[in-house]
Amino acid sequence: SISKYVEKKLRLRINQEKSKIALSKYVKFLGMTIIAETLAISHQSIQRAMEKIKELTPRGTHRNIDQTMRVINKWYAGWSGYYAMTQYPAQLAKLEAHIRRRLRARIIDHQKNRRNLCRRLVKQGLPRGRAAAAAYSPNKRWALSHTKAMERAFSNRWFTQDLGQLIRSKDRLPHWFEVRRHIKMT
Repeated sequence: SISKYVEKKLRLRINQEKSKIALSKYVKFLGMTIIAETLAISHQSIQRAMEKIKELTPRGTHRNIDQTMRVINKWYAGWSGYYAMTQYPAQLAKLEAHIRRRLRARIIDHQKNRRNLCRRLVKQGLPRGRAAAAAYSPNKRWALSHTKAMERAFSNRWFTQDLGQLIRSKDRLPHWFEVRRHIKMT
């Protein structure tokens, strides 16, 4: 009856492929979804953003970390500006953390061997013993990028101050919840 009203009375055409009747948490509209009467970035949009970050931080590239960060910041400024209507800044913080982890993995990859990685960690201020334990561990680059040693040597502060990473999750917009408040997306 609603379709008939919209098509006959309002003279609008309904796209049957896009139209559906479902709970609001299953409906995505302009990249957003409504969950428990709050507005959140949809799971599909977050996944596409993760893929874009992966595309912007390729493994074997001629670009150095500074150039890569400039490209990421340019993309992220626009993306996060559009999705600032969310009420969950934790979703933005998740993407910012993913960017840092991808770049830490790139730093590991650029060292060519474990000895150079150990030197770089010591140069970043890590004690020699902790640097050696991390650098010579059997972990591959992705697992190593999430260790305490790497996160201490290349801290969040290092990314924001030295590399200039754009952080939008700390903006404290009036409609946002606390950053620590998460939403489970399916």
